Amino acid sequence: MFSLVKLLTCFGVFILLLGFFSFSAHNQVLVESESSIVDTLSHVHIIVAGDAMCHAPQITHAKTDGENYDYSGCFQFLTSILATGDLNIVNLETTLAGAPYSGYPQFCAPDEFAIALKNARFNFFLLANNHCADKGTKGVVTTIKKLQQWEIPSTGTYLDEQDRQNRYPAIVEIKGIKIALLNYTYGTNGITVNEPVSVNYLNDTLQITKDLETAKNLNPDIIIAFLHWGTEYQQTPNKVQKEYAQFFFQNGIDIIVGSHPHVVQPVENFAYDPADTTKKKLIYWSLGNFISNQRNENTDGGILASFTISKNENTNAVQIENHTAIPYWVYRNTTLHPGYFVLPAEQFLNDTTIFTFSKEDKVAFQRFTDNTKKIIN
Repeated sequence: MFSLVKLLTCFGVFILLLGFFSFSAHNQVLVESESSIVDTLSHVHIIVAGDAMCHAPQITHAKTDGENYDYSGCFQFLTSILATGDLNIVNLETTLAGAPYSGYPQFCAPDEFAIALKNARFNFFLLANNHCADKGTKGVVTTIKKLQQWEIPSTGTYLDEQDRQNRYPAIVEIKGIKIALLNYTYGTNGITVNEPVSVNYLNDTLQITKDLETAKNLNPDIIIAFLHWGTEYQQTPNKVQKEYAQFFFQNGIDIIVGSHPHVVQPVENFAYDPADTTKKKLIYWSLGNFISNQRNENTDGGILASFTISKNENTNAVQIENHTAIPYWVYRNTTLHPGYFVLPAEQFLNDTTIFTFSKEDKVAFQRFTDNTKKIIN
């Protein structure tokens, strides 16, 4: 009898403590490496890739016959990783404006490039980047419409104001977890997009403030901002990035994922409140290139952001768990089709069963992996 009373007393204390520490308000999301809640949890695993670029040599080597292209081989070795993701997001840093196709400085990829990304299990595309308007207003429109035709959700560029109101902020609901996705770019390389078509710009802080309020009013469990920012080829965030990060976090963003520098920048729990540095949010400053023809040191690969959002079905407590970075290297071998292969470093750095790397490739792969590990600690 005594044991039963003692057990009930302990259980009561546990319930009181759980009630004390639980929360449902959006701005109380915690960053945790492991969940302390064992049962009644829903989990959504999110994977994000950086800049999916399509330079001219990539177009050349993906061509099969006639006017057909095949990029599927580029992403074949990511299958086991992307299969674990519920929401797989990629920054499409090219237009889909139709032939003639082109690489840098004004990108226009064959449709097969985007379709290969979809078939690789990327199920959400980011479009607000400095190359989204490379083929003018028409290119922005064509890209949006093609993705809609292929049933690929996207955000960052819009056909008109009604389209923006209908699709922004983007809301994804998976396993009972409601996620708001925001996307902005620092610019479009000086190319003007004509109304009513629009692009989300980072410097439009008045509009961003309205967007953040709209997002919060939709009562999401988590809000993620994808920001195209920073200094190209610089492996540390600059002052402007830090200022924007502080602004977004102070206004309700839970996670920031960055792109544009074409190299990896650190992953950290960022202290955004000068008055209380114990308050921290999760930030991936830059994921680097996802796929491209860039071969200079640190540009020949990147990281996948990987994290899990958990929600207690009883208390609505939300946590960010198991955040990590998965390095990969882009192997270029133009004697093989399609010439470019995204290789997870952990699997392929010392593998000799699939590819036979040249001495130069081995050095480049090892150098990229070592440098990236230092950056992401």
